[in-house]
Formats: sequence, structure tokens, C-alpha cells
Amino acid sequence: MSLRTAYAATLQFLRAHKKLSQQKIAKQINQSQISRLEAAERSVSLEVSEQLAESFQLDPLSLLTVVYAAHRGQSPREILRRLHDDLDSSNLLDVSLTNKLDKTAHPVTAKATKLKSDIFELMDEGHSQAEVARRLGVSRQTVSKHVREREND
Repeated sequence: MSLRTAYAATLQFLRAHKKLSQQKIAKQINQSQISRLEAAERSVSLEVSEQLAESFQLDPLSLLTVVYAAHRGQSPREILRRLHDDLDSSNLLDVSLTNKLDKTAHPVTAKATKLKSDIFELMDEGHSQAEVARRLGVSRQTVSKHVREREND
């Protein structure tokens, strides 16, 4: 069973289990979107999944646990045991995470930014493009590209 089909089956099951119509759970999500999700015609975003879980008065993780149980042909309890074991063996079970993104530049991006800065610094000192390329160990074309970009800014 595909994950999309498991999600659709879970929505249908929960609606029947909670005796809710599509219209009843369609507070923030329109009914046609719920229909498409239940028909496994569309994938769901995390935000929509959270809204649907609220409609069923469930924690979003509970909804996803039931979805993965259906997907794997297991019970939610088996899924939770596996999650516990996975997190515990990875030393993640008791880790407190922040929801702040790391703004550190990727090493490749940082290196490219440093190279660009070095090129401009040497060019500003009056060095030729060929000499800048030689000093920095890059091709003359790389230096020319950065010089052209700077001139177009």
C-alpha cells in the first residue's frame, strides 16, 4: 500500500470512527480537497495534516502514527514501539530541539563568497585579472566572471 493510499484509508477510517462527514471536518480545508485526499489523488502537506488532526481531535503525530500503521500493516502500538527504539538507539529520545534554522552558510557557498571577496580585494589593489587568478589559484575565466558580475551590479 502506498503512503498516499494509507493516508486516504486512514482519513476514511477516522471519519467513520468519529462519525464525521467531510463537510464537518472541512473547517479550514475545503471539502473537495478532503475528497481528493480520501481518493488518494493528492498528497498532503504537513500543515493540512495538522489541520485534519485537529478536526479529529488528535495530535498530528497520532494521525501520522495511524497512517504509518496502515502503510506498514502494523498496529499504532507497534509503530510507537519502533519509534521509541529508533529514537533511543540514536540518542535522540531525550534531546530538546529548537525550531530555529541555522543561518550558517553551506561550506561551498561560504568558500565561493570568500573567493569573490578575495578577487575584489586584489582587483581593488590594482592587480590584473591574470595576476589575481594566479595568486588565488583559480582560472582567469572565474576572475573575469566575477568582475563582469560586479560591473553589472
